[in-house]
Amino acid sequence: MKRLFAVILVLSLLLAGCSAEPLDQTLYAMNTVMQIKIWGRDAENGYGRIATKLQELESSWSATSEDSILWQLNNGNELFQLDPAQAALLNKAEELSQRTGGAFNPKMRLLSEAWGFYNEQHRIPTQEEIDAALADPQWDLGGALKGYAGQKCAQLLEDLDIERALLNLGGNVQTVGEKPEGEPWQIAIQNPDGGNYLGIISVFGEKAVVTSGDYQRYFEVDGIRYHHILDPETGYPADSGLRSVTVICDDGMTADALSTALFVMGLEAGSEFWRESDDFEAVFLTEDGNIYATEDVLLSGCEYEVIWR
Repeated sequence: MKRLFAVILVLSLLLAGCSAEPLDQTLYAMNTVMQIKIWGRDAENGYGRIATKLQELESSWSATSEDSILWQLNNGNELFQLDPAQAALLNKAEELSQRTGGAFNPKMRLLSEAWGFYNEQHRIPTQEEIDAALADPQWDLGGALKGYAGQKCAQLLEDLDIERALLNLGGNVQTVGEKPEGEPWQIAIQNPDGGNYLGIISVFGEKAVVTSGDYQRYFEVDGIRYHHILDPETGYPADSGLRSVTVICDDGMTADALSTALFVMGLEAGSEFWRESDDFEAVFLTEDGNIYATEDVLLSGCEYEVIWR
């Protein structure tokens, strides 16, 4: 059994002209290591609020905790009522599922459990187990919650008038504010095979940069890799010809969900989906090592083919 957490490397965090070093803290939440960098006089307060918010979201939206919102919904607690913010989050997840034709599916808890991705007791389920899991949709926001958390944490910092921060929530990167002198944030995409980064994405201002890949969580049986990005149609790990997809978007939850959906769709269908949209850009890495980027991505450090509208 082998498990690797996705890590998106963040480069060039301090440029000439920055007035001070950032507060740099690491914490563990949502089953992953997170790195928080905040510039400014109120950085300690900002970090404290972020840590509290992350723990709150993890507790509220866990698919396995009996005290969570999802547990109440999945177990048919008729007395449980959602508040407006909770209902809005679930409605947005449903909308993203409909938008992607189900390629992003927030109701595959039992399927992920059947493959052992909750407790790391990995196994290949029988077809009967897969069919039963697909027939019983239960909420699991694992494919969108970190993106949602990133944008909520960014809002917390903005409320404190913190002008600049970089949040790496286990591979989901959220930038806050502008870098000095109009320079871009530079975010490197992890190479699935290890070693140097795949390429560097430059973004300006507040953006979410989220990668989904087959190297992040997986296990192997008889030399075959079974990764955690499951195809809602087949119930098996998505076999789309891709190794990773990175999405750049103003909205963190949308970026998170679409990175999963595009991975399931594959390069051709994912490119067509992008052409029909106007709110994100993407970088695709295929199994044969080729890189494709939509036309407005600022990508450097690698050779790639542009996807045009």
